Amino acid sequence: MSNDLMNNQNNWMDFGDDFFNHFGRNFFKNGFSFPASNRQMTMKTDVSESDTAYSVKIDLPGLKKENIAIEYENSILSVSGKQEKANEEKNEDGEIIHSERYYGSYSRSYHLPNVERDHITAKYDGGVLTLNLPKSSSTQSAHRIEIQ
Repeated sequence: MSNDLMNNQNNWMDFGDDFFNHFGRNFFKNGFSFPASNRQMTMKTDVSESDTAYSVKIDLPGLKKENIAIEYENSILSVSGKQEKANEEKNEDGEIIHSERYYGSYSRSYHLPNVERDHITAKYDGGVLTLNLPKSSSTQSAHRIEIQ
């Protein structure tokens, strides 16, 4: 499969996120929390491949459909999203006593060769983006170049 190396790299990077997020939650139990952890900014992805297509499922919880961009060029699928969140707490007089705002963007790219780019479909439902990328029927075989 074309994404084995990517999966191994992502699994290794997840270890650090799990350790530091767990440590941070336990260390700041008394009500202090970070506005956004790295875990929130990670695009958890499942990529499967068949003889005819790639299927990609990406968790994007809390994003609005209009804040997601998808591009496919030169065998690279790129998905990006931006998140905007504002929380305000007011007292009984309507005065703001606590306010937090968070704005961020993130993206991820996937190497998925031989795709019929005009037939790619995307669906966003329940915080999960599902992409179907049909493979091209004309595959190019390797061309050996002789050295003179």
